[in-house]
Amino acid sequence: MSDVCKDLLRLLDSEKNYDVVLRVGEEGHTKEFKAHSLILCARSTYFAAAIDGKWAKKEDNKYIVNKPNVTPATMDFILRYLYGGVTDFTSQRASVIFDVLIATDELELLGLLNDVQQYIIKKKDEFLTDNPVKILRKIWLHEAFIPLRNICIDIICNKPSILFDSDEFCEIPESILVHFLQRDDLDLPEVIIWRRLLEWGIAQNHELTSTSSVDSWTKDDFVNLEKTLHQCLRHVRYYTFQPQEFCENVMPYRKLLPTDLREDVIRYYMIPEKNTSQRKPRMSTKISKTKINSLIIKEVQVGLISSWIDAVKYVTHKEFRYELLLRGTRDGFDSAKFHNLCDNKGPTLIVCKPNSSNAIIGGYNPLNWSNNGTYGNTNKSFLFYIMNIHNLSSAQIAHVTNSTYAVYYHSSYGPCFGCGDDLVASGTSWSSSSNCYPNIGIPGSFAIQEYEVFKVII
Repeated sequence: MSDVCKDLLRLLDSEKNYDVVLRVGEEGHTKEFKAHSLILCARSTYFAAAIDGKWAKKEDNKYIVNKPNVTPATMDFILRYLYGGVTDFTSQRASVIFDVLIATDELELLGLLNDVQQYIIKKKDEFLTDNPVKILRKIWLHEAFIPLRNICIDIICNKPSILFDSDEFCEIPESILVHFLQRDDLDLPEVIIWRRLLEWGIAQNHELTSTSSVDSWTKDDFVNLEKTLHQCLRHVRYYTFQPQEFCENVMPYRKLLPTDLREDVIRYYMIPEKNTSQRKPRMSTKISKTKINSLIIKEVQVGLISSWIDAVKYVTHKEFRYELLLRGTRDGFDSAKFHNLCDNKGPTLIVCKPNSSNAIIGGYNPLNWSNNGTYGNTNKSFLFYIMNIHNLSSAQIAHVTNSTYAVYYHSSYGPCFGCGDDLVASGTSWSSSSNCYPNIGIPGSFAIQEYEVFKVII
């Protein structure tokens, strides 16, 4: 630090010849700082406008500037920067640094603003991971904080529970909520987004909070909630809901949806193979930490399948483990080998690679496999078809619709789903039909070059 800066800081501390009084803080946490107009006007366009522009009050030939929204610690930091160029961030609490950041924007201290923002970005693991929602709310409308805002957004998109499970969720501004609904990289199942969106909307309409059942809502209740959610409703990816999810979670609130949108979504579930450009799924940017010993699927596909198996546990980042039980090219494709290696091992994931194709076909069975000629009853099994392994948006999932016949146990077959061979393995010749699972485009018959069975451990 130069001698000039040291001398100016001594002048600040001595309070000699001051002609400005800065009154800061509120509610019992106030303080007066004594400063010098010549220095403040030279260093800050804000103070120059206040003092030279004559809107600062004058008492006993002293300029009085009231800043109740600035804390004493923040003003002390700013004055030491204005007098001596001091920016010792390491000695300050995080809360003070964030308060300084907001104050620098109002006080038009662009140089300090950039320094504080870059320091926070550099120390983002220390400053941003604990409460990015609170920070985002503070800086959202400040254009000067776009770099910091973008980092907060990326953190939340990668771990949406930070926002969507926050106690402050129902208090966030609509503009923040709309922004995240528009994101393609929000790593959260759509059904959870929908539930939380409803909670946010209901929280803005206090007359609905005491209503126990949507069945008792009046027409005015739906009208008011629709007005509240109007900017949000069209950004929900309704087409990525599973039919049961849509029926249970969206249909009770169908009056909220515009008629054309509601009819198109219902038509989609009746004819799922019909193409439309509006059905853009969200794509996770999270790198899965789940390791899998597979020649067929990569970690990014495993992350998607894990979210299908248990969305809640996946969102809370509970680790899934996949233990290889069988690989066709290593252990054989015959049914006897399948039952020998895979029966009574608990939940399993089956994946296969058709010949001459970039597709992946498979299914999940939460029960034990067996060869006793009976059916397994569960509502948690599903089939999936990823038409192009390099494009996750081509992924389709079909949950069982007749739980009584979810899986079939027979010594003559390998893994077999459904009552009418919805997906059945017979050596390297596999076949599919739609009986107990919706049609998602799996070919009626196809040969495979590889298949694998994994024990799923959650």
